[in-house]
Amino acid sequence: MSRNEKTLTLAEVRQKEFWGHPVGLWALFTTEMWERFCYYGMRALLLLYLISTLTGSNPGFGWSEKDANELYGLFTGLVYLFPLLGGYLADRFLGQHRSVVLGGALMAVGEFCLFYSEYFRQHAITTITYENAPAAFYCFMLGLFLITLGNGFFKPCISVMVGELYDKQDSRRDSAFYIFYMGINVGAFIAPFVAGTIGEKCGWHWGFLTACLGMCIGLITYSLFRPKYLGPIGVKAKGAKTTAQTVENDAKSNEKESVAPPSAQQTKGSLSRVEIDRIAVILTLTVFCIAFWSIFEQAGTSLNIFANKETNRQVPNVVGRFAPGFLPNQADLDAKIAKRELDTDLFELKNATEALEEESQDVNGIDDVSEHLLAMTVDKKFDDIRAFLEDHSERFDSEKLEFYKEKLADVQLSYETGMALKDHADEARRKAQLEELVLDIENFEEALRAGETEFSETLGEIESKLPQKIEEARAKDADFNENDEDDLRESLRLDVVAARQKRFLDAEKNRVDPNTAIYTFPTTWYQSVNPLAVVLFAPLFGLLWTWLRKRGLEPSTPMKFGVGLIMLSLAFFFLIPGALQAAATKGNAAAYWLLGTYLLCTFGELCLSPVGLSMVSRLAPDRYASLLMGAWFLSSAVAGYLSGKLAAVFGSSGAGSTRVAFCFGAEGGMADYFLIMALVPLCAGLLVFLFSSRLRKMMHEDDAAEEA
Repeated sequence: MSRNEKTLTLAEVRQKEFWGHPVGLWALFTTEMWERFCYYGMRALLLLYLISTLTGSNPGFGWSEKDANELYGLFTGLVYLFPLLGGYLADRFLGQHRSVVLGGALMAVGEFCLFYSEYFRQHAITTITYENAPAAFYCFMLGLFLITLGNGFFKPCISVMVGELYDKQDSRRDSAFYIFYMGINVGAFIAPFVAGTIGEKCGWHWGFLTACLGMCIGLITYSLFRPKYLGPIGVKAKGAKTTAQTVENDAKSNEKESVAPPSAQQTKGSLSRVEIDRIAVILTLTVFCIAFWSIFEQAGTSLNIFANKETNRQVPNVVGRFAPGFLPNQADLDAKIAKRELDTDLFELKNATEALEEESQDVNGIDDVSEHLLAMTVDKKFDDIRAFLEDHSERFDSEKLEFYKEKLADVQLSYETGMALKDHADEARRKAQLEELVLDIENFEEALRAGETEFSETLGEIESKLPQKIEEARAKDADFNENDEDDLRESLRLDVVAARQKRFLDAEKNRVDPNTAIYTFPTTWYQSVNPLAVVLFAPLFGLLWTWLRKRGLEPSTPMKFGVGLIMLSLAFFFLIPGALQAAATKGNAAAYWLLGTYLLCTFGELCLSPVGLSMVSRLAPDRYASLLMGAWFLSSAVAGYLSGKLAAVFGSSGAGSTRVAFCFGAEGGMADYFLIMALVPLCAGLLVFLFSSRLRKMMHEDDAAEEA
């Protein structure tokens, strides 16, 4: 402990003011702002990095949407669950100060692990999993775990320290938490613009490193100003004692709210009828809270994917060319990469076809089976090929047949992906009044020749570099043998393929004509809409409730819950026409559909989140306040997990998943999924309205007023 910490008293800390509040508040405000910059910067990139292909213009893990959504849900659930453990350890053993430092350090290290996993990923040529790329996989998962653990220590404790800057009766407490709450949203607002733009424009891993640096800045700020402006606050653990003040401030650690303190009076004995009713109301509305947040958190899953793949993000050439942050010709690059993938897959299919023919002659009167299969491939008759193989499966070696089928599936997927990406690029070009992209993606004969050329050139590079690599390996290891040589050849092949891929991308980027380039704004910028709307509209909602209260028209807590759920429902109903437009325009829905959705989601949040936390702190019996607040936070953990699970089961497309289609059909794109997302909060909201009168009576608001 420093000299200042020994000499400063709590009273002295509270006396140092700036803009009417203790200076320590502004130190904690800045620290929290940078921590939220770290978290939301990472969150904006996470799903996009996971679903980006290994060979795209900005490569990632190559996961399916289903698997990425599953992981996102698990991660988000743990983010909300771990503060229960972190808060307990801080109260019993560590104290808030040490927990904040530990949590921030863990988050910074976690972000660095996400950044560094890229250098393991670079050598992989298939989807990143624990089986085929264990180093990249485990480094990335370690990073996510450290972030969830660090968040668990940081999130509940820094808010407790804000509360300790003020006496319980200090009238500035509520405004202090409102200021602190603004720090959360300022960090969440700037993160997608800075970390998101760097991640999309320079490489996903650089975005993670930017988030890491943000957390480091927050820790430095905290370390510099804490001794002078926070003094003894948060230094000592409270031991086994759990105070009502701790409960209050744990509640305020939720990112979206500051709440009034619960009563400090402790009661003993059995629960009264009033207390039982109030607990029942809390638990009932907690269930509806799960319904709300599981849909609201689609911002990180399905809405993020919709923004990335289905939304037209074009900006005028004159803006994109001269302003920083905009991405040139991303759709063109993706289509060209897909064409290159098709070339390679076709040549590998040709080799698999020739190997298959070695085991078969004169199948159904066809002397040259490989030519017959290749001819059907050129005509894109994939189903006819499978029928032919099924009818004559006994004439082929089973292992070679299965290998051929895998390569055929790769070709079909590459072709369908390439066509979809070309259509997407051409639609964007039409909007910019440019000619369509010339790729000849349907010319399989030309693609086959291009794939053979690429294979020959790659093999030539490998053979020219291999002797020197073997010589270097033998100089380092006297026991170098033939098996080691095979491993060295494979490692060299991966390096050569990656290097050639990078040279191709660099060359294509250099060929872009800035006068005719199509510029888009980064997907991650949509993530800034919600925090900006919160900052702009939260004061207005506060004024609205005050205005209604003075006129005796303020809705009850359950009614506000219902309004919040209905607003969330309207947000997704609003997006359904956008999904239909995206399907009709090959992934070029207008930007205003998502903007309107995020805005309506924010309105729903402002109706429900502040009201919910205030309700728990006000109605919970003192001796069960921690338990009920824990249940409230646990509901957010459950909702976070469900947000990813819903997107994985119903809203994912691509390999291993089927997007739900029951009303608008497969041609409706994500419209049916968004319909489900609209119906869930609609039904929940109507149920709340139906029982609102009963719930209001069970709250015993008049009794609470008398007690006050």
